[in-house]
Amino acid sequence: MRDDDFRTVLARWMVQEIPQAFDREIYVPLDIGKIISIVGPRRAGKTYIMFILIKKLAKRLNKDNILYVNFEDERLRNLDARDLETMIKIYYELFKPEDKPVYLFLDEIQNVRDWDKWVRRIHDQGNYRLYLSGSSSKLLSREISTSLRGRNIDIVVSPLSFREFIKIKGVNFKKGLLEYLEEERGRILRYLREYIKFGSFPEVVMEDERIKEKILNSYYNAIFYRDLVERFRIRNISVFEEFTKYCLSNHAKYLSISKAHRYLKSLGFKVGKAKLIDYMKYYSEIFFIFRLEIFSYSIKDKKQYPKKIYVVDNGLVRISGVDTSISRLMENTVFMEILRRSEIFNKFQVFYWKEYGKAEGREVDFVLKEGTKIRELIQVTYASTREDIREREVNSLIKASKELKAKKLVVITWDYEGTEEINDRRIEFVPLWKWLLG
Repeated sequence: MRDDDFRTVLARWMVQEIPQAFDREIYVPLDIGKIISIVGPRRAGKTYIMFILIKKLAKRLNKDNILYVNFEDERLRNLDARDLETMIKIYYELFKPEDKPVYLFLDEIQNVRDWDKWVRRIHDQGNYRLYLSGSSSKLLSREISTSLRGRNIDIVVSPLSFREFIKIKGVNFKKGLLEYLEEERGRILRYLREYIKFGSFPEVVMEDERIKEKILNSYYNAIFYRDLVERFRIRNISVFEEFTKYCLSNHAKYLSISKAHRYLKSLGFKVGKAKLIDYMKYYSEIFFIFRLEIFSYSIKDKKQYPKKIYVVDNGLVRISGVDTSISRLMENTVFMEILRRSEIFNKFQVFYWKEYGKAEGREVDFVLKEGTKIRELIQVTYASTREDIREREVNSLIKASKELKAKKLVVITWDYEGTEEINDRRIEFVPLWKWLLG
């Protein structure tokens, strides 16, 4: 049966036309002798990045030397590493590769049990170039099995950045950046509202507004049922559904497991705190909901203080029907851009800051730490004029900068720009659109 399934899937690839795709601002190396892991959330564009690479290769290679397999194909369910041997056998039955290497593009590889052991062995043969994609953090170098460490390179793919978004909308911001954007400021702000409101999954961005919500709804259901309920074999779906909505409603806010537990208990649900902690781990593993720790040199403080949570795409917040505000959506947008630039906290680490021991103490949204130094503090506020910015926001930056010895202080606004010297500290006020394009 597996022979027939693979024969059907591979035969289809032989005649398939490679879909068109627009270039992303994501560099993927070719021919470096490493396993390439392309990771990120569902529908963020991982598959199309593979297609872009395949098109580049097809210009200089026989297509028989290139194989693409999507392991979300319903005919390829419940596979393990031994089935991948069958796939290679069928490949050589149907294809006639001219020489070595053969390029294997294996999409959603995490659906195959023990895939990492097979990948290591076939990579070590030296006859294959391997490109893996998956919507699981288990493909990241820091989490991947010991057998592959040192053999792979991570390429992190998230929904479109605002730079990519406005390129698709036809705005050319490269030439005469500042002058050009001054003329187009209203247009840029209109696109920014769309970006914040509907998010930036590629398919959603390119579709008419009348069906954006329908697409987002299908994404949410796929993430909830396929990536979470099925993958992690969640039994109490009603509890899990309510907890997921509770988390989404708390995006860009603090989330305490104890409070969430009391909330669910008040609704009559029976679930332990340990299970809720497991649920949070599942969200993180599929790049759905991210948790941000407080900045502290004390492990005890990190465990004691609640984490702030953020969602991979604002559109998923919107489709869940929870109440939100543009200021929180702005903060969520900034977090996701920081996540892109840090390559999921690989290049630098990110925290929030809060005065210890004070329930209503001063706070800073983001602390960027590189090595042992704090490189930047970022505050996010929905403000179009200096008068709109609360002094509490500024004073929190000043307080944190003295405590953390940080020099670069930034307030991201909606549309106010300027600089100020306060208490020997220079603060930059930067419009969100400009920061996102930077």
